[in-house]
Amino acid sequence: MPSGKWYLVCYDVRDDKRLRQAAKKLEGRGERLQYSVFRCWLTRTGVERLRWELTELLEPEDDVLFIPLCETCVSGITVTHSTHNRANWEREPPTHRIV
Repeated sequence: MPSGKWYLVCYDVRDDKRLRQAAKKLEGRGERLQYSVFRCWLTRTGVERLRWELTELLEPEDDVLFIPLCETCVSGITVTHSTHNRANWEREPPTHRIV
């Protein structure tokens, strides 16, 4: 399996319909941390694929940021006032094999 890394994917979408579509697309790829912020475990190919899918969905006035997180950055993450337990940032998420 190709190695990946954590990315913060943040968006600002100016139309309610496109906003819902972008959120739905990201809910299938990662975990929502805040309303418009997701954490996603992605390979380089996965980043490019998701960028392409969002480009097809969104308009030029919408913004999306993909912020790669290195191991040093991940080790410094702290979460306060969390309403639920967040998964461990230091490891890739568990994978499921379909047989």
